[in-house]
Amino acid sequence: MTTETNNEYHISAERIQAIADDVHLHKFGGSSLADAYCYRRVARIVTEHAGSSDMVVVSAAGDTTNRIIAIAEARENEPEYAASLLASLQRYQQGLIDELLAGRPLEVTRALSDQDFERWHRWLVGEEEIERAELCAYGELWSARLLAALLQKQGTRADFIDARTFLQADDAAEPIIHTQASREALLARIAPYPGTRFIVTGFICAEAGTGRTLLLGRNGSDYSATLIGSLVNSRQTTIWKDVAGVYSADPRKVERVVSLPTLDWSEAEELARLGSPVLHPRTFQPVDRQRMVISVRSSLKVENQQTRIGQYDYTDAQGKVLTSLQDVTLFSIPLEHKALLEAFETNGLAPLVSWTDQAQRHFAFHQNHLDYVRNWFAGQDADHLSQEVSGYSMVALVGARIKETRQFAVLKREVDEQQLRHFAVAPNSNSAIAILGQKLDHRLLNRLHSLLFNFRRSVGVLVMGRGNIGSEWLQLFRAQRDNLNESVDVKIMGIANSKRVWLDYNGVDLQDWSDNFERLARPYLITELLRELPNAPCDELVVMDLTDSSELAQLYPSFFANGMHVISANKRAGASQDALYREIRTIQHEYKREWLYNTTVGAGLPLNYAINDLQRSGDRIRSISGIFSGTMSWLFEHYDQGKEGFGALVRRAKAEGFTEPDPREDLSCHDIVRKLLIVARDIGATLDWDDVEIEGLVPEPLQDLPLEEFLARVDELDAPMAELWAKARQEDKLPRLMASFSVEEGRSHARVGIEFISNTDMLTNLIPGENIFVIFSDWYAEMPLVISGPGAGKKVTAGGVQSDLHQLLARLGNQNQMV
Repeated sequence: MTTETNNEYHISAERIQAIADDVHLHKFGGSSLADAYCYRRVARIVTEHAGSSDMVVVSAAGDTTNRIIAIAEARENEPEYAASLLASLQRYQQGLIDELLAGRPLEVTRALSDQDFERWHRWLVGEEEIERAELCAYGELWSARLLAALLQKQGTRADFIDARTFLQADDAAEPIIHTQASREALLARIAPYPGTRFIVTGFICAEAGTGRTLLLGRNGSDYSATLIGSLVNSRQTTIWKDVAGVYSADPRKVERVVSLPTLDWSEAEELARLGSPVLHPRTFQPVDRQRMVISVRSSLKVENQQTRIGQYDYTDAQGKVLTSLQDVTLFSIPLEHKALLEAFETNGLAPLVSWTDQAQRHFAFHQNHLDYVRNWFAGQDADHLSQEVSGYSMVALVGARIKETRQFAVLKREVDEQQLRHFAVAPNSNSAIAILGQKLDHRLLNRLHSLLFNFRRSVGVLVMGRGNIGSEWLQLFRAQRDNLNESVDVKIMGIANSKRVWLDYNGVDLQDWSDNFERLARPYLITELLRELPNAPCDELVVMDLTDSSELAQLYPSFFANGMHVISANKRAGASQDALYREIRTIQHEYKREWLYNTTVGAGLPLNYAINDLQRSGDRIRSISGIFSGTMSWLFEHYDQGKEGFGALVRRAKAEGFTEPDPREDLSCHDIVRKLLIVARDIGATLDWDDVEIEGLVPEPLQDLPLEEFLARVDELDAPMAELWAKARQEDKLPRLMASFSVEEGRSHARVGIEFISNTDMLTNLIPGENIFVIFSDWYAEMPLVISGPGAGKKVTAGGVQSDLHQLLARLGNQNQMV
């Protein structure tokens, strides 16, 4: 696809198309790179959410640009202060290098940094001249170089590109890009290196012909990302910010906001025009609206919430965002001064809204544009014909065909009761704008928001596992779906087994889901699925792990890091080795995700909830013991009746869904140990597998056989089990497979194995399949708290999963009320 001729790289049409199809752009702002922790988080995002050939555009780290400007300004009048500021900047930048890198990458990056700051010091004392634009460019250059080195250190193929090496422009208030020359230079740079993540400087370009550094202006990095994306004809640009997309209002001012899954280009542009802090109008200038999608996501809290901005075939008439500006200034020109009025209306800066009354034309501007407007009038209005009045504010409702919505009348009614100066619909019909002669307060905005919006939060569920429990739960969910959807929209967006997945973001049809799965499911890789799921159009995403998969359990950190909550009937994660368990918990807490797993111990019994309630109330649990396995309870209680051999009972239990897929998980006590570890860790005990004394029931010759061969030879358990029962009955007792652990003076003791129990004890008189948990605590010291009931079976387990889903929806509802 490529050839080398005369040392020039020639790019085929096929390679250009491959770049356009494969390369997505990602942009990270300064707050996303504020310190070493942020850099590591961005590196994780780049490796997990960016494709192997994606490009990343970065801003200067933290407040680096402001620091650079302060140094440049101080150099003129306060050289000693400038030297101090420069020393501080050097410590900050090189501190990041020292903390993030090691070995050869550290040596190389630190040497380049030393060279840069040597030049800065020469400039500071007047030995070398550097234009301010070039000084400012260092911030982005340092970010790109350091992030690329960090990715390389972590084993990722990465390199950095100084945008000035390909992005050419003519100098102007807003540099005019030489699109074709810039495209050719960029493609020549990246095309030879498929599979490399390139980190590119935002905010800067080079003057065509001279190579002088030009700045793209504040918010230039967002513009850089969409500009570079347009140069390679990319399909998507993801802008990672400190918010998870666009909300129905500013969450700093309004409670109970909701994130918007989608915005049409026209809606997004109108929102940006009206001063949105998330979107900037220049970001949309280079975009091919028929091809590109812009995704706005949070780098601080990577979750499935995001806003996708694109060209949609049909957009409902609906108000989507209540936006506001606190400081608005009116500039008024008498209608009789036509020349001044015509010149102002063609000066290139559009007002928020304009109107005519009392023989004057009024123009409303946000304070961010005041300097420009005042400078314009200073140069054009020598006779001071215009008038400037501040102290106004703006509220606006943005959405397609806004006048057709019920919300339009609500907004008009409410603002009429305020100090309304003017109310208008934007010419594009995508917003209704009110200029108020008052300062805004949060109570007014909250009341407006609550009157205008009644969004139902949406929750998408991916069901992993379609065996006994998965099939039973899908049937239960279908029966109870209407009750769940009273206050929130819950959809099954996907069903997967270990090899195939059926995804439908509109919700899979559960009428004949098993047949539809066979017809519509496709092969998948879980790593690719993790990249795809965050694009789901829902507010919250839940992975329901109804498998017994160790591989899936190991991915829980990635689920949480990708913004997914987990409901688990799979014991493997909660009972994993200590290192993995701590990683799972750390990532879960970092990303503030929910993990519910009550069915992993006791199926549908409320053991987990009881333990949490006791501990939240101030009690301290000392020990828990009992029969943790409904499977073993079922086997032992039936065996007491003496009607079947033990091997026959094992086969029947498996056929009726009482055992794990491989009954040896139950018979070897591994399944019980997992339950014990889960419960023990919930009360703060530091137990791992090596800390548990285990006495299993599977003899060595049967342990490593293929499952079918084991089931064929399971009758070999009959003789040892008969001998065990006979020995217990000599003592007027019965054998039971018990689990217990205790915590005394910070030390834990745990055991799983056969114990002989009096035949009059409640432990030997259970209903087959019943679990029993005996809890001693500070409050239950003399008489224990006992929880018992069915502990196995697909119906009770499916019911427990449904209970966890109800609990999750309640927690998400409470979180939303506290936004």
